Amino acid sequence: MKFSWYLLIMILTLPLSGYSDHLPPEAEAGTSINDIALPLTKKTAAELAQVESGGRVLSVDQEQYQNHTIFRVKVLHQNGKVKTYRLDRDTGYQMQ
Repeated sequence: MKFSWYLLIMILTLPLSGYSDHLPPEAEAGTSINDIALPLTKKTAAELAQVESGGRVLSVDQEQYQNHTIFRVKVLHQNGKVKTYRLDRDTGYQMQ
């Protein structure tokens, strides 16, 4: 009787083990906005910019722009260039 329960549980959990193999690379845990809660805070905006750019965050400033709260995150890239990312607080998307 115990063996049949173990067999049933094993059969039911097998499809779940391969589920993560079907996720696109940008949806895997710890690699994108998927793990960062919205609305953004200064800390999460810095984390998002670091994950997306691979660089080192130098500073984070909050400002208002056209009725949106945005975070300006300055990032130092490995090539020595500094880029400013403007992230919308409510959506997490980069503004142009």
